[in-house]
Amino acid sequence: MSNLITSGYYSALKNRKIREETCRKFSYQLAEQNGKPVHVAPYRDQAGQLVGQKIRAAKKQFYTTGDMTEVQLFGQHLWTNKGGKRIVVTEGEIDCLAYHQVNPTWPVVSIPSGAQSSPKAITRNIEFLEGFNEVVFMFDNDQAGAEAAQKCADLITPGKAKIATTPLKDAGEMLIAGRVKELISCVYEAKTQRPDGVVNAKELWDDINKDIDMGAPYPFPTWNKILYGLRDRELLVLTAGSGVGKSTISAQLAYDLAVNQQQPVAYIALEESVSRTALRFMSLAAKKPLHLPNDLTEAQRKDAFDSSLGHGLVTLFDHFGSADSDHLLAKMRYMVVALGAKFVVLDHLSILLSGADFMVSNTGSERQQIDYTMSKLRQFSEQYGCSIILISHLRRSGGDKGFEDGAEPTLSSLRGSQSVAQLADTVVAVSRDASGGEDILKVACLKNRYVGITGPMGHLVYDHDTATLYEANPDNFDDIEDM
Repeated sequence: MSNLITSGYYSALKNRKIREETCRKFSYQLAEQNGKPVHVAPYRDQAGQLVGQKIRAAKKQFYTTGDMTEVQLFGQHLWTNKGGKRIVVTEGEIDCLAYHQVNPTWPVVSIPSGAQSSPKAITRNIEFLEGFNEVVFMFDNDQAGAEAAQKCADLITPGKAKIATTPLKDAGEMLIAGRVKELISCVYEAKTQRPDGVVNAKELWDDINKDIDMGAPYPFPTWNKILYGLRDRELLVLTAGSGVGKSTISAQLAYDLAVNQQQPVAYIALEESVSRTALRFMSLAAKKPLHLPNDLTEAQRKDAFDSSLGHGLVTLFDHFGSADSDHLLAKMRYMVVALGAKFVVLDHLSILLSGADFMVSNTGSERQQIDYTMSKLRQFSEQYGCSIILISHLRRSGGDKGFEDGAEPTLSSLRGSQSVAQLADTVVAVSRDASGGEDILKVACLKNRYVGITGPMGHLVYDHDTATLYEANPDNFDDIEDM
């Protein structure tokens, strides 16, 4: 092709410790273009004809000439129709040359462009690679390289693909550093890759040979007897009628985690200001409802602030009203990854979905919106290892008595979609006669994936003087009816 460089010559790459004979074997040349030295790596089409070149200029500037759309892997023409026991695939041409120089026993090739497009190159040449019993991907030792190697390995017949990791950035750097034996060992010690999620049960002993995970304890004894605490990657849904006390319970759970257990907590209350949330925490510390008129001095209020929020373990989200799910998840990601939150309280699901800007396919129903959001929350919890306490509202009661009047919720009472119950690990329902001014909250476990126990889970009483919930008679639920 007319735009291909034809004035190249062979030479050792002295600063790379690569010999001229190695460059000759792979037809890797040096040349001048626009008065500046460049490296020229040849690429062939599936028929083996030279059709393109990858040019490497100073400061790792790359560009191509010719037609690179359907090319083979770099060096593939050397091993065509041979097949064999093992082939090594590197991320760059220099790495390919370096590995072949230190270990010419095994065929080696490299991908024509960066890690991001490597799966396309592997797919295009999959028949060639499948001719080998073992395909070892030895990409750059960075996040992009690791992710690309895994994606490429997934394309190969299960059991054939392996991933090798170098101590330094890549094979080229290993050769420069003189760590030749280690480079060779990286390939021999490469681990066989299985399709994501496939695990041989015999490898699980170290994971299961542990004490039973009790999780972070709840501040209410019966909750711990039934739920065994709140574990990592667990999604707890707390539900009740409007005004029954969901926010009060969630605030006390968060307070106990942050203050008593010294666990970092992200608290997202979409229906109240951050100042109101702060007063909830301060009230629990002062044992007085500080959002109401009170007789505390400024010094006492400051003590309550310091003991509840001054340690810096509580992060709040300054937002009121509806919010786009993806936008909120981005904020949660920052709170968990950057700020270290282990527990996330989200109050509540319904207002999160009420924004007009959030629609599924622009016409999504509430059920579709809930399905989407619950799926994202479930994935978020698993990916980042955090626990989520999610407040969810109930649908309208079909009976004579509403949930605000003491009707007891069931799983079918959850508002909008079955995905709330299906994707949650635990569902806890609270009921009380809010319209009658009752301060006794009846608690029931509707779902308990970890332990399997469901049913009555005690009674909580709200003390107006101390702004605190406490569990009443946890060992004798019958006595509560007389209170």
